[in-house]
Formats: sequence, C-alpha cells, structure tokens
Amino acid sequence: MELEELKLFLRVDGTEEDALISSLQLAAEVYLANAGVVKDYANDLYTLVVRLLVTHWYENRETFINMKSTKIDFSIETILCSLKYSQVATV
Repeated sequence: MELEELKLFLRVDGTEEDALISSLQLAAEVYLANAGVVKDYANDLYTLVVRLLVTHWYENRETFINMKSTKIDFSIETILCSLKYSQVATV
C-alpha cells in the first residue's frame, strides 16, 4: 500500500507525519504476520485491516502511562479471524 493511500484514509496533509505513518504500516504488517495472516494487498480485507490498525495506532499516540487498557476495535478482530480462516481454506 502506498503512503499516499494511508494519508488519504487518515485525512493527513503534508509530509510531517510520513515517517510515523510508514512505521505504523510496517508495524501493522508485522502484527498481522504474527497473527498468522499472510500479507496480501490484493485482498480488500487485508488492506482494510492495515488501514484500521494504522488509524487506531495513529489516533491513540498518548503515553502508555496515561492510556487506559483498551482492546483493538471489535471490527479489526473480526476481520483478522476472517482473513485467517479464508487463508487456511485456500492452502
């Protein structure tokens, strides 16, 4: 996924946040790989979950001391399950 696509989804202009957004995308890809999901930007659900993860982490950049313990949004968990099961079925 191109950086510009993520910035459009996040509604971010300018280049000040480019490094952060790129690192969040890489983190999302690693997160998904660790969850057993194969990287596949041709799959719309994969693209969506990367966008949702990046958005979640981008919008919740507070220090951990001040953060309340929260779970990742239910929709992200649901998409993860769907991706894992659909990839297992095709293997």
